[in-house]
Amino acid sequence: MSTTVANRRISQTKRILGRNPELAAVITVAAVTALFFILAPGTMSRLGVWGDIFRQTAVIGIVAILVSMLMIAGDFDMTVGANYAFSAMIFVWVINAGFDPILAALAALAFGLMVGLINGVLVTYTGIHSFIITLGGLFALRGSVLLVSGGTYVTLNREPASLAIFNTELGAQFSIAVVWMFVVLALIGYLTHRHPFGNHLYAIGNDRDTARGRGIRVTRTRIIGFMMTAAAASFAGILVAARFGSVQASLGEGMELVAIASAVLGGCALFGGEGSPLAGFLGALTFGVFQVGLTAIGAETAWFRFFVGVILIVAVIINRQIRGFPIQAN
Repeated sequence: MSTTVANRRISQTKRILGRNPELAAVITVAAVTALFFILAPGTMSRLGVWGDIFRQTAVIGIVAILVSMLMIAGDFDMTVGANYAFSAMIFVWVINAGFDPILAALAALAFGLMVGLINGVLVTYTGIHSFIITLGGLFALRGSVLLVSGGTYVTLNREPASLAIFNTELGAQFSIAVVWMFVVLALIGYLTHRHPFGNHLYAIGNDRDTARGRGIRVTRTRIIGFMMTAAAASFAGILVAARFGSVQASLGEGMELVAIASAVLGGCALFGGEGSPLAGFLGALTFGVFQVGLTAIGAETAWFRFFVGVILIVAVIINRQIRGFPIQAN
């Protein structure tokens, strides 16, 4: 009798996880948080620490949310880290040239949209997998960043009042970047789940030929997805440049891997068709808790890279197991 009850509970758990793959990410966030509360209870209970966690989450979260959206369509963007750095530099250069930060932000976003357009056109018209195309773009952009900056810092030499829209401190280590992250999450969540564009992304991720046969403009939708993801990376670069007032040539190295790991940890399928923007946020929050938690217990920061690698492998395995549940909802 007890075996039957246990089997029934396992079946119910599978059904819940099959219908809500993001729930596994929520459990992971809770588990990692509980771990650091045990290891550093006096530190993790402070409001300022959670402000720092959300500050750390905000930048990678904005990128991961859009990377998740792009992965729904079955595509990857490996250029986000280099684009993030280049856009941050453009933002600083335009302000230093005497222009308003709003115009500087528009210039950086225009650059990001151009990168996304190039990625999207190359991927859709060559038929080469997006991972390969954007991996080449990653090296080209990163090399460009090093060339134009001379491999050094680019620093703001003035701080106009309107810069506050990107770097205002809200107290307890919370910053306006956290607000921007939730704005992006709400907008992309609506677009993905309440707008035809989102339905098109899921259809393309499941079967591009079938989607095309249903009248969906597959090429255009994928290009728009690349442009939106690139713009998100640019916007994240703007927020970081406004906060620190300087940009290093190596800024954003490895960001693309953390963003993909965040999306997979949150429940996005590697081959498209399933996932949500919430997945990217939950994954990024997990990494944010881990990064700040490591500092709280005095551990080496190298453990963060180790954790990203391990959690990516584990998340892919769990992801595949959850996707294999036969009771998963469409």
